[in-house]
Amino acid sequence: VTFTNAAAAEMRERIAEAISERLEGSPDSAGMRRQLTLLGKASITTIHSFCLEVIRSNFQCIDIDPGFRIADETESSLMKLEALDELFEEQYEKEDAGFFELLESYGGNRDDQALQDMVLDLYTFIQSSPWPREWLDGMTEGMNADSGTDFGETPWGRVLLDSVRLELKGMRDMAAGAAEMLESAPGLEGYQPVYMKDLAGIDSVLELLDGSGGNRWDRLFNTLQGMEFERLPRCGSEADRDIREFVKKSRDDVKSSIRKLRERVVTADSAQVIDDLKSLYPKMKSLAGLVTGFMEKYAGRKSRKSVVDFNDLEHFCLDILSERGEDGSVKPSETAMGYRERFEEILVDEYQDSNLVQEIIISMISRVDTGRPNVFMVGDVKQSIYRFRQARPELFLEKYNTYSPDAE
Repeated sequence: VTFTNAAAAEMRERIAEAISERLEGSPDSAGMRRQLTLLGKASITTIHSFCLEVIRSNFQCIDIDPGFRIADETESSLMKLEALDELFEEQYEKEDAGFFELLESYGGNRDDQALQDMVLDLYTFIQSSPWPREWLDGMTEGMNADSGTDFGETPWGRVLLDSVRLELKGMRDMAAGAAEMLESAPGLEGYQPVYMKDLAGIDSVLELLDGSGGNRWDRLFNTLQGMEFERLPRCGSEADRDIREFVKKSRDDVKSSIRKLRERVVTADSAQVIDDLKSLYPKMKSLAGLVTGFMEKYAGRKSRKSVVDFNDLEHFCLDILSERGEDGSVKPSETAMGYRERFEEILVDEYQDSNLVQEIIISMISRVDTGRPNVFMVGDVKQSIYRFRQARPELFLEKYNTYSPDAE
């Protein structure tokens, strides 16, 4: 499996060349001749081509016309615009209060184009989730947090705490580098205790973030709000000017970063943030309802024309290859088990550009969960260029950290 048709064709050509070279050395090898013959039917493909093959071979497993075709980008875009227009016209006719409140908040001054764009962007974003509606409902209900909830325990709070931790580690490295430089800087001896106090303050916040216990968000908020930086004493006349300017700039950068965290990230305690989330909840529920309505209308248009788009290929394939338990667990279907028997090995190129849907599809047809992993992945997270399409390069890092010989 690779990412483009051109790359798949190149792989097939390279394998053909390798087999041909072996045949030149052993022209009587029936095995090599057979491999060259079989190459034309070998599964060397893009993920979407594989999904298409699964759907065409198992269309009876899902509600789809076996004669379906893939819509081109222009046709797909037109159907989306038609579905959006129909959806919004219905909302105006129903005079739904939640819709008009959402429109007033996010619709713009002249028309509803901004809100339509928001619905379309959110729809596009959630297609990278294996089960888009569940993701949308979960995120929406997550904003209806109970009063008294620690914001740090919400999905958004956890992301922000991780971001703050990363930012603070960078500050600590900067402060530690400056403090180390001051150890052998004549004339700047008075700076050393101040810098060590700064370092201790950053360490205390990191310990708070890395430690256990509840109310981490409130404790972080209070700690950052109370964080102060002493004035630097006068330096000696023999102080090196370059060192002095460097350590002062490092400290100014740390102070600026702390100020930005207070003003832009950790701006309020849990009670205030939870109240803000709860006030947004009705609007987000209305927005989620618009996205769901758009999904249904767009799907209806595609069904009537017997067309699918590229997102459908992934989701229909996943529906065929997986079974969901009542508890949300996922296991391979009988169809997936057939593919497991068919494929001895699965080799994935450009793995850093895979999304979560593709990851689960591959896991359904592989033997990773049996203790006999047979998936070989190649990728480079530094070359990930599809984050805007919700590619998840961290999936590759997780695999590397799990299976690498260097992993602890």
